[in-house]
Amino acid sequence: MTGLSAARFYRVAIGAVMVATIGMACLGIKRASAQADAPDYAALMAAPDRSDGDRQADKRRDPVPFLAFAGLRPGMKVLDMGAGAGYSTELDARVVGPTGTVYGQNPPDLNERGRAAFAARLATPAMKNSVGLSRYPSMIHCRRTCTISMRLLFCSSITTRRT
Repeated sequence: MTGLSAARFYRVAIGAVMVATIGMACLGIKRASAQADAPDYAALMAAPDRSDGDRQADKRRDPVPFLAFAGLRPGMKVLDMGAGAGYSTELDARVVGPTGTVYGQNPPDLNERGRAAFAARLATPAMKNSVGLSRYPSMIHCRRTCTISMRLLFCSSITTRRT
């Protein structure tokens, strides 16, 4: 009986290893295809209509790894909390493209220089799919599934409450 139990154990163990291997292979294929669908973030950074100031900031900030980590894709709705002058908001807008929307949130007490810089950036063609919000985060509500990643909040549906 002990020999039979050992044989059964080995069959179950081999079966479990095979299922795990096949499962990992399938997940690897899915992950590889998801990476293949990822936008070319470096090409977006090289867009000719980006300002010289933003290109200088790219050298310090190195935004490509962040965008890849955040997993931004065309068509997403993105909330950029604490947008400041809008550097990251513009990058997000370029990634999500015309089918997506980027909400750049700043607190109402943002200094005048920051508000002016953000307003000027919102007026550029790259930001035509962006909306500026001047509210505290507690007034911004996200329905359905939300994922918080660094300073970005990705939502399938974003609503704002008027106060």
